Amino acid sequence: MGLDRMEKDIKNNREFFEQEPSMEHMDKFLFKLQEEKGQSSTSLLPEKNQWLLAIAASIIILIGMTWFIQDQALNNIQTPPQDLSFKLYEIKAYYTQSSDKKWADINECSQSSERNKKILKNTENQLLKLDYNTEKIALQLKDANGNKKLELAYIQSLKAKNDLVNTMYNQICSPQQNQLLTQ
Repeated sequence: MGLDRMEKDIKNNREFFEQEPSMEHMDKFLFKLQEEKGQSSTSLLPEKNQWLLAIAASIIILIGMTWFIQDQALNNIQTPPQDLSFKLYEIKAYYTQSSDKKWADINECSQSSERNKKILKNTENQLLKLDYNTEKIALQLKDANGNKKLELAYIQSLKAKNDLVNTMYNQICSPQQNQLLTQ
C-alpha cells in the first residue's frame, strides 16, 4: 500500500532521481556545510587560550593535591604532650624505648627458671613505683615552667628506671648468653 505507491512513484519519475544536481545546488550545499562547520567550532575562547586555561587548571589541581597531602602528613606527626618540653619528651622517648626493648628480652630470659621469675616479679613492682614517681614529677613539671631542678629530677627518675632494667638484664640474660657461648 504505502510502499507500493512509493515504488510506483520512483519508477515513474526515474529520470528525476537519476539526474545530477546542478552546480548551483552543489555550491549552496557546500556553503551551508561550511557555515555550520564554522558555527560548531566557534567557542568562547580561542584555541590558544583554551590550552593556557587547561594548563592553569592542571597547575591549580596539582597545587591543591600537594597542599592536601602535606596537610595530612603534618596531622599524622606525633606532637609531644603539652606538659613536657620537646627536649624532655625526646629524653623520655629514648629511655622508654631502651627500657622496653631490654624488658622484652628479660621476659624471655626469665622463663627458664623459677628464681628468675621471682626476680622478674620483684622488678616489676619496683618499676611500677618508679613509673608512679615519674608521673608525679611530670604533673609537677606542668605547673613549674622551666624549673631546672624538677626537670633534672624527672630525667633522673627515667634514668633510674632504665638502670634498673639494665641491671636486671645483666643479671638474668647475660649469664644465659655466656652459657650459650661456652657450649
